[in-house]
Amino acid sequence: MVYYKNIGVSALVAVALMVGHAPHVQAADAKNVRAASQAFYSALSVLDDGSAMENVWAKTPYVTFVGPRSRSIIVGWKAQKNYWMKANKRFSRRHVLLTEQHLHVNGHFAWEVGIETADVKLTNGSVQKTTNIVTNVFEQINGRWLMVSHQAQPMPH
Repeated sequence: MVYYKNIGVSALVAVALMVGHAPHVQAADAKNVRAASQAFYSALSVLDDGSAMENVWAKTPYVTFVGPRSRSIIVGWKAQKNYWMKANKRFSRRHVLLTEQHLHVNGHFAWEVGIETADVKLTNGSVQKTTNIVTNVFEQINGRWLMVSHQAQPMPH
């Protein structure tokens, strides 16, 4: 009987230590998720073969992407890598900024919603400015926060 009491006390002490530690961990995770988000928006400015996006996205079959002009959902890293390779060829400049960021971290997952403002120049010379409502989902994989889902929809006028 004493053996079980000791296990119970040890478990309670461990839980108390974890709970006391949780706010620090969540603050650190939120900081790291913000950095992952910033890395994604920086990668959007890189008009390469999709390599910049490889650094910020999880390479899993369940990642999803829906852009503001999408007509379908892109699922899986292979399809997404192909998408970025083709999509980047349409632009001679792309700068996208996230504002009004609302972020929540829960364990190994985090999500943010906000407003994207985009200033782009297409290869045909036309310049476009757009505003989108966005939802981004991140997953902590091997200690790194990586994007697993992005959905942007045009802001109604």
